[in-house]
Amino acid sequence: MHKLIIIGPRFNTTDSQIVGGSIVLFEELIFQLKQQNIPYVPIDTNKLNYKNSLLAYISITYQLICHLKGADHISLHSSRDYQILTPLLILFGKVFKKTTSLRKFGGEAKENFMRANFIKKYYLTLIFSHINFLFFETKYLVSFFSHINNNTFWFPNVRNRTIEPTLPRKFNKKFVFISHIIKEKGIDEIIEASRELDESYTIDLYGPLLKGHYTEDDLQGECISYKGVLPINQVLPTLNKYDVVLLPSYKEGYPGIIIEAYSLGIPVIATNLQSICEIVDSHKTGVLIEPKNSSQLLKAIKYFNEKNYVESSQHAYDKFDTFKSEHVVKSFIATIIMLRKNRRYQ
Repeated sequence: MHKLIIIGPRFNTTDSQIVGGSIVLFEELIFQLKQQNIPYVPIDTNKLNYKNSLLAYISITYQLICHLKGADHISLHSSRDYQILTPLLILFGKVFKKTTSLRKFGGEAKENFMRANFIKKYYLTLIFSHINFLFFETKYLVSFFSHINNNTFWFPNVRNRTIEPTLPRKFNKKFVFISHIIKEKGIDEIIEASRELDESYTIDLYGPLLKGHYTEDDLQGECISYKGVLPINQVLPTLNKYDVVLLPSYKEGYPGIIIEAYSLGIPVIATNLQSICEIVDSHKTGVLIEPKNSSQLLKAIKYFNEKNYVESSQHAYDKFDTFKSEHVVKSFIATIIMLRKNRRYQ
């Protein structure tokens, strides 16, 4: 294919520590396009890299117009501002005869759509149906939105295996949580479960402490400890020091930390959410529990032992192939090329 215009959030130019999952995924896409020699032009949607939001949208539009010549496809990768930018893509796509796609980050699209009032639901239906291709992070979202757009595909959360773990891993009763330290991530349940464990267990928590949620004192106990915020380049090396990832969240898409854990052969304990059920095979790559249930979390923690851990670790390691960035991006490009050949888009 000829030039691809990709629109999405880049790393913050002034503070590299301000990083979200969508930024990591978009930067990974750029890396893979370089590796696969796919010609592309990136347009940054990270508002922190502009003076203000208004100037950001003006600049994004101007950059898009400048790069349209010679481009075959315009691809937007977005968590929230797709509601503003998608109509722009649709307009330019139709006027300049370019195919267009939207990759929606996160797993809340169905919930937001169902809760929307009539006007907003009608608007979302319009933009989802008029964009040429839709990509969602979870299979259940693909299934749900396929009735609006037949060309709806799966683009899961992806990662690279940048550290090759030593297998078989040994089980040392070391558990870790890496995410925002907020109630919705199941922090209360982790604290409650930790009170029933002896000192042979370790539970370490990493992530930003948001105002009004928890203090460091709340996260200290016999086997539980708060360890601060991890720089992005330290997530995998730190994760590799632990045995099992804890993520008893109340809601999630495809959490990147689970994919990163799999890359290292680390199983997970996570909640039985619709999205997580797609990526965690209970009692194989980890253990699934009900949300807001500290007793199930405690039981899952105690489930692992030196014998079953080795098998679960190997299953997690093998599962990572499904989310290997190189394979998924190749499929993404192949889908665009294949569907561009359809006469209705020429």
